[in-house]
Amino acid sequence: MKYLLLLMFLATSSSSSAYEISELRVPLLADPRRAAELSCHFNMDQYRLHSVKWYRDMDEIFRYNPQQTPSIRLFNVSGVMVLGGSCQAARCEVAVRPAPVAARALYTCETSTEGPKFLIARETKAMTVAAMPTSDPVISGAPGAARAGEQLLLNCSADYSLPPADIRWYIDDQLQKSESWERSGLSAPSEGGLRASWRALRLSAAAARGALRVRCEAELPLQPPVRRDATATILVHTGTYPDKYVAGRGVTSIVNKAMFVIVIFWTFLKTSIFTSL
Repeated sequence: MKYLLLLMFLATSSSSSAYEISELRVPLLADPRRAAELSCHFNMDQYRLHSVKWYRDMDEIFRYNPQQTPSIRLFNVSGVMVLGGSCQAARCEVAVRPAPVAARALYTCETSTEGPKFLIARETKAMTVAAMPTSDPVISGAPGAARAGEQLLLNCSADYSLPPADIRWYIDDQLQKSESWERSGLSAPSEGGLRASWRALRLSAAAARGALRVRCEAELPLQPPVRRDATATILVHTGTYPDKYVAGRGVTSIVNKAMFVIVIFWTFLKTSIFTSL
């Protein structure tokens, strides 16, 4: 009796899930400079396949009907170019190239069986058009050292991306509000609609801090957001120093000064050893 109930359960389970889309592969992010591969896998069981259709949002972009000649039809619609596709008994693959616009769209695979039942199965996933930056942002205009109260003008440049990056400045982890005069901008679009962005920052070197830690954060407004950043540290001198040790010479002047101190210390050490003999 137990074995009979088990066989009935297995038969019921297999028949209830026999015709279905078993796997749908849609890239979460698609670079407009390259083709995106969409893949739909389905189980037909004892049914005969009538057609496979792909949709972008509500627009049909691809149709496969094995009973027709030609069996594949492509439909180019606004926002995407259909490059081609191939279908077999249990799967259907399509290559598309999205328009170079940061946008999110739903891609649906729909399969249907021959009559008399004409069963339909659908599965949908979202794809966002985006291109990631290849490098971290770059901070320019930040000296290695500065006089207390000195006015500094920095710039942060973010790499080409789609959508272009939003730039934020932080000083000692404190977000800096944008001022009306601060310049920010976008480059002309490159291949695939990618743009670089930049933003300036004006700050005053505060003597009380000793050192300023400046951070530039470039964020792509996606879900979830994509962030990259760069940091620079500026030493603030409270005394009077020659120009060669402050802004304008940057890190090189600090290294030269440090090497001078090391040489003096080494000479003093050697002299002490010699006099002790």
